Amino acid sequence: MLTIKKTGEGYYLASLTGHNDVLGRIECNLIKKEIRPIVKPHREVTINIKGIKSIDNRGFTILQELQHIADAGRCKLRYINAEPAVAQKLRELAEKKINQHNALEVDNFG
Repeated sequence: MLTIKKTGEGYYLASLTGHNDVLGRIECNLIKKEIRPIVKPHREVTINIKGIKSIDNRGFTILQELQHIADAGRCKLRYINAEPAVAQKLRELAEKKINQHNALEVDNFG
């Protein structure tokens, strides 16, 4: 499902292998399971999702969980080679992260 290669000190590339063109709950759970062990502080993990045409809602929820794990571990997740519809959905992950960060800033100053 996922091939992970170390590309430099603290940098990893995870590429999907033998997949469908839809990421659902099962596929995203496998991605989360395989990425989680390499989520460490100051690392960057790039996930190549070439060929994926869509992510269903359950799969998206699991990717959100993975993003939270990475954020808590001070690890950066990036997605590359995303189709336009998938890229838009992945941008929502980044926007939610920014909105949560802004809310925390307001809470800290309030």
